[in-house]
Amino acid sequence: MDFFETYGLVAVFIALITTPAGNPIPEDVSLLAGGMIAGMGQSTVYEALLVGYTGVVLGDCVAWAMGRRVGLQPGGFLSRVAGKKQVARLQRFYERFGDRTILICRQLPGFRLPCFFIAGASGMPIKRFLLIDGSAALITTNVFTWLGYYYWKDLADVIHWLERFRNGVLVLAVMAGFMIALRIIQYQRERRALGVKD
Repeated sequence: MDFFETYGLVAVFIALITTPAGNPIPEDVSLLAGGMIAGMGQSTVYEALLVGYTGVVLGDCVAWAMGRRVGLQPGGFLSRVAGKKQVARLQRFYERFGDRTILICRQLPGFRLPCFFIAGASGMPIKRFLLIDGSAALITTNVFTWLGYYYWKDLADVIHWLERFRNGVLVLAVMAGFMIALRIIQYQRERRALGVKD
């Protein structure tokens, strides 16, 4: 949260457009932070809405472009990873439910990136994608920015707590992964010492 407080709406914009590239800060948190910055008086709420909306749509376009680049060609990268039958199913799904899928996924954290990636990969034109996603992004941007604006005092504490909780979970996950890796190494050594072949 200190990142947002220090760099203001610039940080919000950067966080939003880099979300598809692996930025761990969820889109909703970035939008809440934008509203909080406005609530603290560092900007107006309308500036926060404009920056938030622009960042959200550009970030979604990054995901679309990644899918467009990779594509769903029969011999392409996704086909080799997921299989030709799965790619064919995805194409049929988007041919039937494409528009509604984007509208729904835009409101569901965790579903946005794969949905927009597949939209680009399945050949959806950018103008159509922008029309649908841009319309749906108006809802997301307004809801979270205004929430951040009205509840900015409490929000700062909540986001700080969430960050500490997320960092704690990350540390535990790394420790658990390290312990599992050690156990696997120990198990393999014991098997080799007993002469057991894989």
